[in-house]
Amino acid sequence: MFGVRVFDTVLNENHKDTVSRNSADFWKPFCQSAGWDFNYERVHSLEDLEYFLSRKIKEDVIIFSGHGESDGFHLTNKSCFDGNNLKALPEKNHGKLIIFSSCLIGKNEELANKLKSYFQASALISYREIMEDRYCFLHESILLSFIEHKFSRKKNSFTSNDFIEFQCHTEFMKNMNKDNVKLHPMVMT
Repeated sequence: MFGVRVFDTVLNENHKDTVSRNSADFWKPFCQSAGWDFNYERVHSLEDLEYFLSRKIKEDVIIFSGHGESDGFHLTNKSCFDGNNLKALPEKNHGKLIIFSSCLIGKNEELANKLKSYFQASALISYREIMEDRYCFLHESILLSFIEHKFSRKKNSFTSNDFIEFQCHTEFMKNMNKDNVKLHPMVMT
């Protein structure tokens, strides 16, 4: 069965409120209504992230929800995961499809490649723009439905051609978050 794991940092946009921002409130009912497995963890530090990543993750897709910058994924305690500062990911968790529901991770190609390499991911999908949460949920819910459809047809495979097809189908949404956007806000590494 298809499944989604969310690692959620709980910062608001001002890096002050650590309780009200919780993407699992969206993803849990969405995944349940789709008939998918769902699990989530709140991560506040690199140590938290390292601990949860050391455990077996059975879900096919991992979403990292929180603030991103061109230097990496920012956690509640203001530490930043950049693909170099955790112990090696256990082999049992290699091959997942990783989504960074975080601004600007995809704008830094070197960072995106480091993160993909760290996870030994089948693919890493991220945003190259600053995104509002509501548009992340919109893009990602369509993306996950598209991925699950492709997985069911091709034995847990999602290719760069599949992602290009997704981008074509959602091209009309590229200016919802911000005007005059020339390229799709999501990229795949």
